[in-house]
This record gives sequence, C-alpha cells and structure tokens, in this order.
Amino acid sequence: MPASTGPRRRRREDPAAFGQLVVERRLTLRLTQADVADLAGVGLSSVRTLEAGGDTVTLAVATAVLDALGLALAVGPRPVLDAVPGAALVGRGLERSEPDPR
Repeated sequence: MPASTGPRRRRREDPAAFGQLVVERRLTLRLTQADVADLAGVGLSSVRTLEAGGDTVTLAVATAVLDALGLALAVGPRPVLDAVPGAALVGRGLERSEPDPR
C-alpha cells in the first residue's frame, strides 16, 4: 500500500519547540521580552505566551514577533524546506494521521 500523503497531525511539543526558537533568538539579540513586544507592536503577555509554547497566540502575533526578531515563517513542501540552509523546522517528528474509519 502506498504511503499516505494526507494531512499530518502535530504533536503537542511543537509550540514549545517554536517558543524555544523565539527565546534563543531574542537572547542572541540581547533583547528583553518587553523590547520584543514593543518592536513587534504586540502585548508583553503575547510574547510570554509564545515563548512558553502557548498555542493560543494568533498567526498575526507570531509573525509580528518573528519579524521583530529578523525571522520568518515559511510554509511549503517539507522536502523543499528541509533543503533550505539554516532553516529551523519545528515538528520534524510529525506523524501521519490515519483517516477516520467511521
């Protein structure tokens, strides 16, 4: 049977891994959470939630924070993104979700 090319289910640790990337970049730039919030035009609580791996932050807030840190969010086929030098992919351990048999 050929491998499924259907949707994938993300694991719960993905937001935490994403948040850790944000923390590492912020610290590399020697910025405080308040600095990032100001640069991104978002609330301090949003930066804290994102860094803590919270999954309630909107895509608009996440991209604003990434932009303030000089980072970008990319979406594309995994083989293409795997080939991008310096890219940090979150969710490498994604599992294929099986179709619901009901």
